[in-house]
Amino acid sequence: MKKLLIISAVLILSALTMAAFFQPDVRPGKGVTGIGWLSDYHEGLKDTNLDTPIYYMDSGLDGATFLLMGGTHSNEIASMMTATMFIEKGIVTKGRVIVIPYSNKSGVSVEDTRNPNIEHFLPIETKSGPRFVVYGDRRTDPEDQMYPDPEIFKHYQSDFTLDNGAEARNLNRQYPGVADGNPTQQLAYAIVQLIKNEEVNFNLDMHESDPPGFVYQDSIGNEYASGRLAYMLVCNPNDTALEIGAIASMEVEMYDLPIKLDQSNPAFRGLSHLEIGNYTDSLSFLSESPNPGMSKQEFPDVLYDEDFPLKHRIGWNLTVISSLIDGYNMMFGDSIGIDNLPDYYEIMENGFEEYLN
Repeated sequence: MKKLLIISAVLILSALTMAAFFQPDVRPGKGVTGIGWLSDYHEGLKDTNLDTPIYYMDSGLDGATFLLMGGTHSNEIASMMTATMFIEKGIVTKGRVIVIPYSNKSGVSVEDTRNPNIEHFLPIETKSGPRFVVYGDRRTDPEDQMYPDPEIFKHYQSDFTLDNGAEARNLNRQYPGVADGNPTQQLAYAIVQLIKNEEVNFNLDMHESDPPGFVYQDSIGNEYASGRLAYMLVCNPNDTALEIGAIASMEVEMYDLPIKLDQSNPAFRGLSHLEIGNYTDSLSFLSESPNPGMSKQEFPDVLYDEDFPLKHRIGWNLTVISSLIDGYNMMFGDSIGIDNLPDYYEIMENGFEEYLN
């Protein structure tokens, strides 16, 4: 026990000292055939805290290319941990998968600004010993952005605006990006360049939202229910993407898991599922699992909440991924094959920690 406590203390100290220039703890499994950096697609990110590792999982057999993204918002930990598990355990048997587990690495390097009661580094126990789930912030660290937040956010390619100027640091408001823009715009641009250069056929951007089951009041006393986005799969309004999404939704429901199907609102600009689908040839999707940390609870348990534990959210994400792949394969033939990943029931029985290296 004493040795374990010493190891934990060293890991915490190391994590804290690295927080300003964060390097994620990802332990690639035998399915990873190459590792690169997002700056390989846009040099403007090189030597910055927004440059992030990319993991290539190539079967060596002809097929489609699928891009899996986690960590667009670094407080949405199920997205990052699902991507990490995919890298550490998954084997691609046909086609190719590219994984970006920490899409906005700057955001994960700092603490969550929405709920200061959630620890930045959350300890877990795995077969290889103690590790940490990192709970970061929704947006790019202001120090990495280098530009002050504008009074009003304006999407570069349109007239779409938001009153909150801090959204200029929100990666999922900046697609398709700007090559010589602010760092977050360049981050979005680099991801789009990756998709174009690697000829990505379809992609999934994983997110989390507030969970259902809560009733809140707005500033004038009107009540509203939480969880509108929870368990949602959003499709680019492309006929093929919508058909694949419908197939995937039916398959998820076969697991007795909740899912809601929606399509991008063309009036709300800058989001990955709309802009990537419109500016590239890649069919684009976005998923939302329910995170207790996004509720208005003062001290939420983002790992082991009774109703929405992390293992449930990771299992739901993996089910969505496999169902999207099945939907794509139904539309275009046997294009992607994945092996060695647990299903929802195995994760619920054994815990997500069992499937990390």
